[in-house]
Amino acid sequence: MALGYKVFQHSYIGFNGTSTLFYGEKDAVLIDACFTLSDAHRLAAGLLETRKNITHIYISHFHPDHHFGLVVLQYAFPQAKIVALPSVVKDIIFTSDEKIHLWGDMYGKDVPDRVVFPSPLWGGKLQVEGYDIEFSDDWDGDSANNTMIWCPSLRVACGTDIVYNDAHVWTAESDLARRNKWRTCLRKLKEMNPRVVIPGHCSPEKLLLEDTSGIDFTLKYLDVYDEVSPKAKSGDELVEMVEKYFPGMKAIDFGLHWQARLLFPNSCSDKLTKLPGIFHAPGGEYQGEAARS
Repeated sequence: MALGYKVFQHSYIGFNGTSTLFYGEKDAVLIDACFTLSDAHRLAAGLLETRKNITHIYISHFHPDHHFGLVVLQYAFPQAKIVALPSVVKDIIFTSDEKIHLWGDMYGKDVPDRVVFPSPLWGGKLQVEGYDIEFSDDWDGDSANNTMIWCPSLRVACGTDIVYNDAHVWTAESDLARRNKWRTCLRKLKEMNPRVVIPGHCSPEKLLLEDTSGIDFTLKYLDVYDEVSPKAKSGDELVEMVEKYFPGMKAIDFGLHWQARLLFPNSCSDKLTKLPGIFHAPGGEYQGEAARS
């Protein structure tokens, strides 16, 4: 049997994230968990309905919207080995305590009070019934050190937090130099000639397309953001300028609000979503742009 895949979409408050199941006749590998415990229970239910034996759950990078839900999935699928590339394991360890406190204050009991740590995956490859799934780290996306997941037999890539579609792109942890590296990675992905790129964050409507349009969408969003951001004089103005290019786009709109509050801490109205805190990189530093007066 050739491999198949199924994409699971998470909620608005779960950052409209995605998890992808690559499956054969009996066995399967899951790419990424989710953020909230409520989303994790829904994901577990959907996975149980497939009746597949999940051998591994792979975590793409340190952001908690990709691994907080492991506490539920570990219980539902005790046979599954939870893994990540060694650099990603290190990143999760270095950020876990801060992320638990940051998001616990905002989401309460809908996020875990502990982190499930993946085991290191050596060699950068898993198999599902003889078919390879390949993993490579050090891809720049909305944070440093994302994983690109590539299934060569299907020519399907999981874009994780490198690729968005019809969702506000998380710019809160990048400056212009990092966004230029991000663009380079998007072009590198395009050169791989994928048949489908599954966005890490996406509206439900665009997820149905099963194409590569998320690459160009993300490039366009980054270009728009870098064009309008230097012109904005307040947080509200930044939001208005970005939304003018993407009218009616709801997914992760609160992320744009948070970026506006980080850039303009003294000039944002109460219309913008409250900022939960500062988003630090695994090294403890803030990699976003400096606040403006």
